[in-house]
Amino acid sequence: MGRTESALVLDPLFSNYADRYRARGIILDPFQIEACEALGRGHDVLVSAPTGSGKTVVAHYAVELALATNQRCVYTAPIKALSNQKFAELRGMLGDETVGLLTGDITVNREAPILVVTTEVLRNMLFHDAPEVYDVGYVVLDEVHYLADPDRGPVWEEVILSLPPHVRLVSLSATVANTEEVAGWMRSVRGATDLIVSSMRPVPLDQHVILGRKLLPLYGPEGEASSVLRNALTQRDRHNAPRDRSPRLGDADRRRIIRTLEQRDMLPAIEFIFSRKGCDLAVTALQRHDVWLTTPAEQREIRKEIDAVRQTLSESDRRAVRFESAANGLLRGYGAHHAGILPALKSLTERLMDGGLLRIVYATGTLALGIDMPVRTVVLEELQRWNGEGFTDLTATEYTQLIGRAGRRGKDKVGYGVVVGNNELDPYALADLGSGRVEPLMSAFHPSYNTVVNLLTGRNYADARAIMGRSFAQYQRNADLADIEGRAARVRMRIEREEANLTCSHGDLVDYIRLREKLGRAAKSARKAAKREYRERITETFESAQTGMLYAFGRAKELEYGIVLSTEREKLRVLNWYGEISWLREDDLSSELRDIEPFTLPTGLSLKHREVREDIADTIYDAVTERVELGIDRDLLGSWARFAPPRDRAFAEHRVNDCPHLARHLREGETLMSLDSRLHEMVELSESFTDSVGKDFDRTAAVLVELGLLRDNDDDVTLGPGATTLSHLHVDNDVLLYGCLSQLSEGELDGPSMAGWASMFLGEDRLGTRQPTWGTLPHLANKARREADFLHGLEHRHEIVRTGEVTPGCSDVFAAWSSGATLEDCLAMSHMVAGDFINAARRVIDLLGQIVVAGADTWIEDVARSALDSMRRSELF
Repeated sequence: MGRTESALVLDPLFSNYADRYRARGIILDPFQIEACEALGRGHDVLVSAPTGSGKTVVAHYAVELALATNQRCVYTAPIKALSNQKFAELRGMLGDETVGLLTGDITVNREAPILVVTTEVLRNMLFHDAPEVYDVGYVVLDEVHYLADPDRGPVWEEVILSLPPHVRLVSLSATVANTEEVAGWMRSVRGATDLIVSSMRPVPLDQHVILGRKLLPLYGPEGEASSVLRNALTQRDRHNAPRDRSPRLGDADRRRIIRTLEQRDMLPAIEFIFSRKGCDLAVTALQRHDVWLTTPAEQREIRKEIDAVRQTLSESDRRAVRFESAANGLLRGYGAHHAGILPALKSLTERLMDGGLLRIVYATGTLALGIDMPVRTVVLEELQRWNGEGFTDLTATEYTQLIGRAGRRGKDKVGYGVVVGNNELDPYALADLGSGRVEPLMSAFHPSYNTVVNLLTGRNYADARAIMGRSFAQYQRNADLADIEGRAARVRMRIEREEANLTCSHGDLVDYIRLREKLGRAAKSARKAAKREYRERITETFESAQTGMLYAFGRAKELEYGIVLSTEREKLRVLNWYGEISWLREDDLSSELRDIEPFTLPTGLSLKHREVREDIADTIYDAVTERVELGIDRDLLGSWARFAPPRDRAFAEHRVNDCPHLARHLREGETLMSLDSRLHEMVELSESFTDSVGKDFDRTAAVLVELGLLRDNDDDVTLGPGATTLSHLHVDNDVLLYGCLSQLSEGELDGPSMAGWASMFLGEDRLGTRQPTWGTLPHLANKARREADFLHGLEHRHEIVRTGEVTPGCSDVFAAWSSGATLEDCLAMSHMVAGDFINAARRVIDLLGQIVVAGADTWIEDVARSALDSMRRSELF
C-alpha cells in the first residue's frame, strides 16, 4: 500500500480518534495532532513534552493504528508498576481479550494484539527472535529519557538498534535539552523520524516557597526571584538563632503545611520527602495527632477499597506489613508511597488519590517515574535526594519532573509547586532550577556480555561490532570528537604563534623549552631550589597586585580568575568569575598571580547586589573563555618542580643554558608548555573517543574468548560452548551466574535452595553479603565469591568493569519462603520491609524463569521450575 493510499485510509481513523476525545470535552493540542499525523504517514516519532502534557494520546493512537491494520502493538514501560498500571488502563479501554501483559514474572494473554511489557522483556524478545514480535507493527517506548540511566539505559538503546525496520517506533520523553541530537541519532539508525517538541503545560504552574505560615511567590514580574521572597529570607536569616537553622521539618511544620494548603484550596498534594522513614513518620505523626482530612462519605468509599485489598491478605501478612495502620491513615485521607511499601498498598494509595479520596501523600522519588497520580500541588521538603550512595542536589530536569505532577488536566485551572523554605535556601538558585531549564540526555550505553553473545548469534563479528558504531553513545562521542579536533586545531594555531614569538640569541629557545619538559624529573636539590624560587615568585606577584587587574591563579587545587577590588597589607579583596567576593591571602595561593588584563569596574553600582556581581562575573568569563578552552593557564596547577632543570647531559650542554636572560625566557615559554600539554591531552582524548564503543565491544568479547564462551578463529569470532546458555541470562552479573551455574552438580540444589542461590546474583545492595546457613548455600556462596574475584581480575586486565559483587545476604530468606515460610517470618529473618522483600522476590522469580530457559532439557530446568512455582505461591506476586 503506497503512502497516499495509506493516508486516505488512516485520515478518517484519526478524525474519529480526535472526535472521541472531543466528545469528552478534550481538544487535542497541536503537538498531539502533529505526532499522530506523522505516525499515520508511516514515520517514527519522538515526542518530548512536560509531565502531564498528554504524550499518552500519541501512544494510544499507535494502539489504534495497530488494531486498524491487523498488526500488534507493544507498549513498554520502564518499571513493572507502570506496566501493571498501563495494562489495567488499556484493558479498561479495549477489553480483557485485546490486551496482554509480560513483565518477566507475570504473563497474561501473551497472544493478545496489544502487549504491555517492560523494556527489558521487549529487548529479550528481539534478541531471541520471539514469535510475539513477528507481526508487531508499532512499538511505544515510554520514558525514553531512561537512555541516560547508568544501570538500565543500555536496554533502551538495544531495543532501538534491534527493532526491525518495518516497525514504527513511538518514543515518549520528558523534556531534555538535546532532543535534536536524540532525534538525529534515531534518524541515523531508524530512518524518517519526526521530532515533536512541546514546552506548554496543559495546566499552568505557579511556583511558591512556604515560610512558616506564609506562601510566597518564587518569581517576580520580570521572571527573577521575587523581592518578597528575598526580603523574607533575609529577615528570617537575621532573626533566627543558629540552632534554628536546621532544614528538617517537624510534625508541627507538616500539619501547618496541610492547613496552609487547605485554606488556599490547594489540596490534594504530594509532599516529597526523599526518605522512606521520613514518609512513614509523617503519616504516623498525623495519626498520633488525630488528623482527619476526609468526610464520612469519602470514608465509606475508602473502606470499600481497603476491604477489597484486605481480603487478598492473610492475617499474618496483614500483621507483617502493618496493614491496619496504613489503612487507618488512608481512611483519614493521607498515606505514604515508597519502594518499601507492600505493592498492593501502593496501588491502593494510587487508586484512592486518583479517585480524589486522599488529600496528601508523602512520597520518595518513586512517584517521579511516571506513575499516573496527578495532584493540584506538589510540595518539596528538600532540594536534595538520595542517589544510593549519598544525598545529591536535584538537577533541573529532576525538579521539573517532580513539580510537573501538579495540576490535573480537566480538573484544575492551575497547578502549584511549593518548596519548603529554610535559612539555607538560595532564592536565585531556586529560580534558576524552576525556570524550565533541563539537562541534556547523555547515553549510558555499554555492551554487556549478554549483548555481545546475542549480537553474535546469527551475525559475524564485523557486523555485530558495526552495531556498536550505530549506538547513541558513539553518536554523541563522534560529535564530541569533532569538537575536540576543532579545539585541537585552535591550540595548534596558538602554538605556532607562541613558537614564533620565542627567540633567544644563544640558540633554539623552543627546542630548549620542549627538551626541558621532556627530560622530566630533576635532582632533589634542584627541585627544592625551584620550589623556593617559585615561592618567592608568588610573594612578588602577590605584593605587586594591582586594583582593577584581572588575574589567573591557583587556590585550593582549583584554577580561578578574579579581579582585585582592593589591596591591604596582608590580603586582597577579590571578585571571582563565579560572582563571589572573598579575601585572598598569600598562603591561600598555590601559584603566582598571572595578570590577564586591566578591568574597569562599573561606576555607581553596588557590589552588594547579586545582580551586579553576576554581570561582572559574566564579563570575566567572556574575557577568559579562550584561555579556559585552550588550557593556557592550567600550568598554574602544576608542581613547582617543573621549574627545576633536569639531570641530563644533552640538556646541560644546550646553548640556551648560557643565556643571561634564561629566567625571563622560561617565563615567556610557560604558555607554550601549557599549550603543548593541552594538545597532548586532546590527542589522547580524541584517540579514546574514536570507535570507543567498538573498542569496548572488543574488550568485552576478549574476556568471553578467555572464558571459552567465544572462539577466536583466524577469520572470525564465533560462539563457543555455553554461549547459548549465557544468551538467556539477562542480569547484570550474567557471566558470574553462568560460571556458577555451569559448576553445579546434579542434586546439589533442590527447589528452595535454588531460589536462595539465585538471589546471590541479583547484585542488590539491600540483600547484603551475610553468609547463608541453609543446606549447601554456604559452600556455593564461597564458590560464587571466588568466581567473582576471578572475573574481577580478568576484567581488570581487559580494562572493563562488568561484574558486581555476590549478594547472598538473603539467600536463607528466599529458601525459607520457597519452603513455605510466612511473609511475617521472612521479614523478621531478613530485617527487610515488605516492599523491598517482594520487589527482590519478584526479581528472583524473573531470574528463575531465565534459568529455566537457560537450563532447558537438563536437571537444572526441573529444579528451577520447582523453585519458580514455590516462589509464586502467594497472591502477593
